[in-house]
Amino acid sequence: MRLNKNLIMLLSAATLSFGVASMSAQADEQPYTVTDGTHLDANSYNGFKLFRNWCARCHGTYGQGMVGPNLADSLKSISKEEFFTVVENGKAGTIGSMPPWKANAKVMEGREALYAYMKARSDGAIGEVKPKKAK
Repeated sequence: MRLNKNLIMLLSAATLSFGVASMSAQADEQPYTVTDGTHLDANSYNGFKLFRNWCARCHGTYGQGMVGPNLADSLKSISKEEFFTVVENGKAGTIGSMPPWKANAKVMEGREALYAYMKARSDGAIGEVKPKKAK
């Protein structure tokens, strides 16, 4: 069976469009679950604990910024990959700089959880409250 050039182009465009839509849907998936505005899933709660121990001293208790920038706002404009790169390699800013965390095994192993927690803050799924672990 012989397909004409227009049909092949149409099928290729449809396949490409479906692939992009599928990738976009995956990118849009929430990496966290928040219940009652205060309870985080186990992974995101682990991210909260990491944040509290390693990040809050510069980025504020709720990621609102202090010496370091407001991460709740930053996550509205940077990708997950950019977040991971900055966590791993640090970043020089206009006022100061963030150290690289690549030598800290706990931070590096918990990047997904840390991102999930901060994304919940950024999306407004959890307010400026101390989160609890969902049961």
